[in-house]
Formats: sequence, C-alpha cells, structure tokens
Amino acid sequence: MTPTITPRASPPLALRDYQQDTVDKMFRYDDRAALCVLGTGLGKTRIFTEFIRKDVTENDHHCLILSHREELVRQPLTYLSDLPCGIELAQHHARGEPIISASVQSLVGRLDRYNPREIDTIIVDEAHHAAAPTYRKVLDYFPAARIFGFTATAHRGDGIGLDCVFDDLLCEYDTLWGIEHGYLTPMDCVQVQLKYKMGTVKVNEYGDFDQADVARVMSGTAAGVENAYEKHARGQTIIFAASTDEARDITSLLNIHAGKKVAGLILGNTKNRDRVLEAYKMGLLQVLVNFGVLTEGTDLPSTETVIIARPISHTNVGLYAQMVGRALRLYPGKTTALVIDCVGISDYPVCTAATLIGKPLPEEKPAKVKSTEEKQPDESKVEVLSGEEIPETWIEKQQEVSILDKGKGVDLHDVAWVELKNGGYILPIPNMVYRVSAPDISGNVYLRKNKKCAKNAMPPQFVFDYVFQDLQKNHPHDRHIWDKSKRHVWDHQPITNQQYTLIHHLAPDYKIDAKKMTRGDASRLIQLLLYKKDELEEGADHAP
Repeated sequence: MTPTITPRASPPLALRDYQQDTVDKMFRYDDRAALCVLGTGLGKTRIFTEFIRKDVTENDHHCLILSHREELVRQPLTYLSDLPCGIELAQHHARGEPIISASVQSLVGRLDRYNPREIDTIIVDEAHHAAAPTYRKVLDYFPAARIFGFTATAHRGDGIGLDCVFDDLLCEYDTLWGIEHGYLTPMDCVQVQLKYKMGTVKVNEYGDFDQADVARVMSGTAAGVENAYEKHARGQTIIFAASTDEARDITSLLNIHAGKKVAGLILGNTKNRDRVLEAYKMGLLQVLVNFGVLTEGTDLPSTETVIIARPISHTNVGLYAQMVGRALRLYPGKTTALVIDCVGISDYPVCTAATLIGKPLPEEKPAKVKSTEEKQPDESKVEVLSGEEIPETWIEKQQEVSILDKGKGVDLHDVAWVELKNGGYILPIPNMVYRVSAPDISGNVYLRKNKKCAKNAMPPQFVFDYVFQDLQKNHPHDRHIWDKSKRHVWDHQPITNQQYTLIHHLAPDYKIDAKKMTRGDASRLIQLLLYKKDELEEGADHAP
C-alpha cells in the first residue's frame, strides 16, 4: 500500500522564471522522452525535484530518479526529505515508495523486482550517460513511463547523439546564457603553457585523449601546476589533475609550500571523501586536488578558481563544462570565477574556456613593433617569460582571455558542411541532402533531410550532433565525402561519370572541362546548383 503523502507546510523558495517554465513544460509534455539542458549551477536538481513533488502529490504518480554515482543518488533526496523516498544503491533497497532514487548499476540487476507498469515518470540525472547500454536497459524496461533527462551539455565526446534515447529537446540554458542573465558568476581566464607535448597522445573510443598517454606526457608537471596556483589563483580552488600520481604530487607541493595542510586530495578510492569535502566547505582547506571525481554531483559554491591541469579533447566539451561549472555558482562576495587552463606547448586542439563558450582561441600573432598608441581596453595581455624565469616543467607564456567576447558557436565535428549566404548549411551526399536553416530570432534552426523537415526548431549544436551521428551510423561508406579529414584525397581526383551527368542535367549549358575539373570542384558546383534549384522551388511553393 502506498503511504499517504502530505505536502510540507513551509514551501521552498520560489523557482526562478526559467526553472518554473521548465517545470510547466514538463507537465505539458505528452511524448515519450525529452531532454533538458542546463549549464552547471543553473539548478537542474531543483527543477526536477519540484516536478517530482507535484507529480507525486497531485497526480499520485510513482517517480524514479536514475543516476550513476552515490552522491547523485542521495543529493536530490535532500529536497524531498518530507516525502516517502526509497533508495536502490548497493545494500539499500526500495520498499514500494512513490519516489525511488537509484544507482543505474544497482537497479539494472534488480529489475525483476519491479512491475514494468509501476513507474510513471523517470528522471535521468547527468543524462549525457543515457546512451549507455545499462541506462537503455532500465529505460526500456518501463515502456509506459515518461522520461526526462537533465544534463549540462547535450554534446558527447564520442559523437553519439542523445536522440537514441530522447525524442525532443525541452529546454536549453547554457553557461553563456546563465552568465548573461546573472544566474552564474562571470568568468575570467588565464592560460598557462606547461612544457608537455601532445603529439604522441592517442584519442580513445569516447572521443577524449587516452588517459595512460596523458599521464605519461604530463608526468613531472606538478611543479608547474603548483606554481600556477601560487601565482594566479584566488580564493578556494579545485584542481583537476592529469593522473593519480600528479594529483598526489600537486597536493604535496601545495602543502609543503604553505608549511601546513591547505590542500586535500580526493581520488576514486578515497575513503574519507565526505570529511575532506566538509573541511573544504568549512574553509579548513583552501584547495581540493582530484583526479576524475569532482566533475559531477558536487555543489561547492564557495569555489572561486578552477585549474584544468589536464588536457581535454576539443570534442569532449561536455566534460570540460562540468569541470569549469564547479566555480560558476553564485556565492556571497564572489564577483567573478577564475579558470586557469594549463595547455601544452604543441599546437594540439584542446578545450579551453573559450571553447566552452563556442569558439577556440585565435592563434597568437607574431609580436609587433611597440607603438606609442595606448592599447584598447579589450586587448589581450600577453606576458612572455624567458631565461631563468622558466623552470624546466613550467610556464613558457601566459595569456589572459576575454571569454564573452569570443561569441557563441557550434562544433561541426569536422563535417564538410557548405555554408550558405543566408546563414544556413547544406551537405549533399549520395541519396541524401542535409539542410540546416538560418537561425530564427531565438537562435534555433530547422533540419531537413531530403524533403522531410523537422517539426520544431532546435539549437544548432543539437542538430549538428544529430547529423554527425546519423552520418556515422547510416552513411559510413560515404565518409570520404562528408569527413573533411578523409576528403582531401578524394577532392583532387578526376570528376566521376555520375558527377558529369548530374551537372549536365542541372545545368545543360554549362561547359565542363573533364580534364581539369576535380571531384571536389564538381561537388561544390553540384551543391550550388542543387541549392539554387531548391531555393527556386521553395519560392514557388510560398508564392501568393
């Protein structure tokens, strides 16, 4: 028998406007699965626990919260402490409560204890993991449940889109939006350059750098990271190290330099993790050094500085966003957050704070002759150290970065999109033409596959992620056409008979020099002809 539920007498603080709007959209949603994207610090847990409260008390529904770590399993229950809640985690078992918070690793082996029709609503926390087989098995077990996923980013490093789980994007409030609207702390950024080279580092199947390779090339950089902290950090600081050994070395160096214990170490096997976190929250520790732990489910708003002391592939911006987000929560007395990016000396594409906003940093230009003119306020300040100022493991140069000036962009996944004059994109491959419209007034775009157009406009990154996944899954044999890295050789080969025939069909009067025209030339010409033809047809369709 389901326990009687009584709403608590004193309601929580009112939701912010965008939070309430998201809750309202959740109640209006009548399809199977929707994704909610909110930058770290914008209160996703507050949103879905408020939805659960109303869904349980007003609709008499049973709700399941799916997470992948112990901290995430327990965290939402602090907002629901006055309601009956159960836990599926290790030795803990639920007993028919209307709200169950479960570790996906525990629940996947206990599904036979549940009626598939028992759950009405499923919340997937950190939903960028939802494409994993364990999550899919749990979600598929409850076919009648509505599913809402919450994540700080819909962008996955392995290129696998979340559309295999979620049908719709319900909302998207990213980091830049949160900063511009005053819900997140503005960012300052300092780039420091450590003497490590990424040339031999491989990329793994998940789209990030191979961890063993990273640990190898960054071995011995702990002194540089400690120096970066001493020189630049302000307030309480979280350091994301490149390996367990580097994390230990950084912690030791910080404490030796201070002459007392100012830094705490958190690794995956740290047994007293809660005590270390509590000491940090109380101000007894000024620094938390970790390796692969504090990226999710950690609410430490007093943090003012984050040091990214490990390289993250530019294709894995989601992981980077989670790290930076540790410092972006509002906190009394904190006016800005500081991100210190430790990058290598080789020109290798890695995430930086500017990548998080949407565009990589511009390449450093050659030094110019000093001018007598005063520098403009927005000009980057670059300090080049030399001689004895540069320890062997340390900084070669540093650069302050204006984040918000970089604008907002998208990751095209190195797909050979052709940008159109109206701001849209087109990608024709055999038997398929992808078209992305110019952004509407809200910045969203429509996707067309051949003549089929999406019903709703979506954020550009969501669309480009989807197309990339669709290309990998359904058009691998055409990779030499749509993948820029593979296309160079193909582009310079002679025009094909099929291309010759198609150009003649689209433009009968066009004179083709088959000896000079390459496949790349022909492909670009076909794209322009096809686009012009489609534009004329659309104009006729909408003519009065």
